[in-house]
Amino acid sequence: MKLTVTSFALFVMFATGFAVADDAKTTDAPKVTFEDHIKPIFRQHCAKCHNQGEKKGGFAADTYSGVMEGGGSGEVVFDDGDADGSRLWQLVNHDDTPVMPPNQDRIPDDQLKLIRAWIEGGILESNASKAKAKKKNVLAFVASSGGRPEGGGAMPVSLPQSAPVVTARPAAITAIAASPWAPLVALAGQKQIVMYHSDSGELLGILPFEEGIAQSLKFSRDGSFLIAGGGEHGVNGIVAVYDVKTGERVAVVGDELDTVFGGDANDSMTRIALGGPQKMLRIFDVADGSQLFDLKKHTDWIFTVGYSPDGILIASGDRSGGLCVWEAETGRLYLDLTDHKGAVLSVAWRDDSNVMASASEDGTVKLWDMVQGKLIKSITAHGGGATDVAFDHEGRLVTAGKDNRVKLWDPSGNAIREFEPMSEDVLEVAVSYDGKRVIYGDWNGQVISTLTEDPAAKTSLASNPPPVAVRLESVRQTLTSVQNDLGPLKAARDAAGAAVAAAKAPIDALNAQIATKKTESETAAAAAAAAMAQTAAIDAELPALTLASRDLQDAVIAARVGLQGGSIDLATVADREQAFADHLLTLAAKRRSRITTNDLVAVQTKLAADRKAEADQLASTMPPLQEALAAANAAAKIANDAYDSVATRLAEVQTKHDLLAAEVN
Repeated sequence: MKLTVTSFALFVMFATGFAVADDAKTTDAPKVTFEDHIKPIFRQHCAKCHNQGEKKGGFAADTYSGVMEGGGSGEVVFDDGDADGSRLWQLVNHDDTPVMPPNQDRIPDDQLKLIRAWIEGGILESNASKAKAKKKNVLAFVASSGGRPEGGGAMPVSLPQSAPVVTARPAAITAIAASPWAPLVALAGQKQIVMYHSDSGELLGILPFEEGIAQSLKFSRDGSFLIAGGGEHGVNGIVAVYDVKTGERVAVVGDELDTVFGGDANDSMTRIALGGPQKMLRIFDVADGSQLFDLKKHTDWIFTVGYSPDGILIASGDRSGGLCVWEAETGRLYLDLTDHKGAVLSVAWRDDSNVMASASEDGTVKLWDMVQGKLIKSITAHGGGATDVAFDHEGRLVTAGKDNRVKLWDPSGNAIREFEPMSEDVLEVAVSYDGKRVIYGDWNGQVISTLTEDPAAKTSLASNPPPVAVRLESVRQTLTSVQNDLGPLKAARDAAGAAVAAAKAPIDALNAQIATKKTESETAAAAAAAAMAQTAAIDAELPALTLASRDLQDAVIAARVGLQGGSIDLATVADREQAFADHLLTLAAKRRSRITTNDLVAVQTKLAADRKAEADQLASTMPPLQEALAAANAAAKIANDAYDSVATRLAEVQTKHDLLAAEVN
C-alpha cells in the first residue's frame, strides 16, 4: 500500500480526526456500512475537497468506488479487517503524518468509532454486502531459532588488542551491532571496531578499520562474521568482513569515492551490498569482489542497507525518505515504499523475513508486510526523528531517537517501556542475542548496556579504549588481585575437602559393621534353610522306613514260627533278626538326625534374626552422620565453585594479560 504526499493531503481533508477506539468491536455489533454510516461522515469532513468533481490528490471520498479506488499512490483501505494497517486510519488517527484534517480538531470520537468499526467489519458498501474472512495478522509472530549454529554463536578467541587511535573523548556513535547468537557486541570507533562481551561488559579486542569510521555494522546470519561498511567522507568507502574468532579481515569489496553508510551481506555470505552518498545500491560477489548490480533508483544519499534473513530481499533507504525493496537475486525493484516524510535512517528485518521495520527522521517507525507489500503499522516513536530500529528473536523491537530515548515495543508495535535517556540524540541501538540486554549510543559517544527488564541495571562501554599499555597495567593489577583472591579460596576448598573426608569416615566404619552383621544374618539364614531342607528330606524317608520295619518284624516272627515247625533253620532266623536289628538302628539314627536338624533350624533362625536386628539398629544411627556428610558436601561444593570461578577468571585474565603483553612487546 502506497500513499504520496498528495494522497496524504486528500486524507487530511476527509478525516477530521480518526482516533483509535479500543472499545470499537465488530463482533456482536450492528453492521457498519459506507452508505448508512461512513458516507455522511466523509461528506461532513472530506467531500468539499475530495469529490468526483475535485479530486485533490486523485482521491474522491463522496462515493464508495472513489474510496476503494484510493488516491494517486494507490489503495488506502483493504478488506482484511486490519484497521491499524490501513493508511487511511493511520493518517486520520494521527499515527502518521500529515495529520488529518490539517489545522483542524479531530472528528468526534463516536464518528471515529464508526470508521474503525467499518474497516474492521470488512469495509462494507451496504447492508447487502458481505464481509470477507479476516486474514491472519502478519504481526502474530512466533519466535524461531532458525539460523542458530550448533553450539551457539562464534566468540572471539584471539582478537587484536591495540587501539589504532586513542582519543581523549569518544566521537559520535555511528554503528552498533549485536551478535544474533552469542554475548558479543561491536561498537564503531575512529579507525577501529571495539568488541565487548555483552553480558560482562569485558573488552574482548579491537579490530582495525584503517579506512576511516565504520558507519554500518552487521553480524552474519550465523554470527561468524562481522560486516563493516564505512570509510572517509569524500575520500573512500568500502565494506570489510571480519572473522569473529580471530579478527582477521577475510574480504573487502567496493571502492567508493565517498564513505559507505550502509552495508550488509546475504544469508550465505556470497554477496555484499552497499550504499552511500553516490545514491547507488551496489551488490558485489564476495568470492572475487566483482560488481554484480549497480541499482539506481534513489535520488539522495543511501543511509541504510539490509538483507532479509532468508536472503531473498534487500532493502535500502535514503536521505529523502525513499525506501526500496529489491529482489536480491535479480536486482529487480520489488517495492517502492513512499510513506516516510523524512530520511530513512535504518531498516531491520524480523527473523521470518515477512516483516520489515524502517526508522525515519519523520519520527515514525513503520512495519511493512513483505508478502502483501503494504504498511502494517506506523508507530509515532520519537519526537524529532527515529534514528535506529532492531528486532529481537521474539519479534519485539527496540528503537532509538533524537528525543534522547530508547524504547522497547511488542511485536504488534505497542510500547512496553522506555530506557534511561541519554544527554544527546541516541543514534544507534541493538538488542542482545537473548533479548535480555539493550545497547545504545548517542551523539556524545556514550554507550550504555542495560538489562531489558531492569533499565536501571546498566554499564558503560567505551568506543575509544585507552592504549594497550594502560590496559595492560590495569590487567596486571586485576591479575594480582585475582591471584591474591585464589589463595584463601584454595585453602577453604582444601579444608572443606578434609571436612568431607572426616564426615565420611564414621559412615564408612558404620557401613562396614552393618555389612558384617548382614553377612552373619544371611549365613545363619542359609544354615537354617539347609537344616530345614534336611529335616524335610528325613520326614520324606521316615514313613517308608517305618513300613520297612514292620515288614522286617513280620519276617522275624514268621522265621521263628518256621523254626518251631522245622521248615526254617536257625541261621535263617538269625539273619532275619540281624536285618531287623540293623534297620531299627538306621531308623533310630534318622530320627536322632531329625531332632538335631530341628534344633539347628531354631538356633540359626534366631541367630539370623538377631544379626538382622543388630544391623537395623546400627543403620538407625546413620541419618545424623549422613546429614553431617551432606552439610560437609554442600559446604565443599560452595568452596569448590568459588575456587573454580576465580580460577576460571584467573585464566581469562592471564590470557588477556598475555595478549596485551605480546602487543606491548
